[in-house]
Amino acid sequence: MDIRKLGFKTTMISFLVSAALMLSTCMVYARDSCQLIKISKEKAGGGSSVQIFPEKVTVPVGTCTVWINFVKDTEVRVGFRENAKQCILSSGASTGFVELELKIGEVCYLSETLPHGNTASIFWSKPGIYKYTLETPMGKDYEGNIIAEGVIEVK
Repeated sequence: MDIRKLGFKTTMISFLVSAALMLSTCMVYARDSCQLIKISKEKAGGGSSVQIFPEKVTVPVGTCTVWINFVKDTEVRVGFRENAKQCILSSGASTGFVELELKIGEVCYLSETLPHGNTASIFWSKPGIYKYTLETPMGKDYEGNIIAEGVIEVK
């Protein structure tokens, strides 16, 4: 038996098994993916403003959304203040968010302050439409200035 042919066959079998394992792993994680939402500063007219891209996303159940702040000189917070009870019941694990009771008694999510390069994320376990705001850091009363708005539709 020629050892060169055996080495080639062994290498090819190893390669094919590895490729099959990698593809099956990718298929498993494809449905458990995350949607990136970019917070950036865009120039408009004579000035610039902080914006969310994309402003509206549609994701399947089992997806997470991840906000990342690309603005160097602005700290922001992501807040879910509308339909908050459904938002809490429809989401799973979150990173960088806390539940917060508002003055009117409604519970919502509010992210920690996100300086440049920081992220916050939420995993969506049930369908629904969730509006959120991008806010400047707030004072003691938990109210900041709204600088952008976005929508997440989970199907």
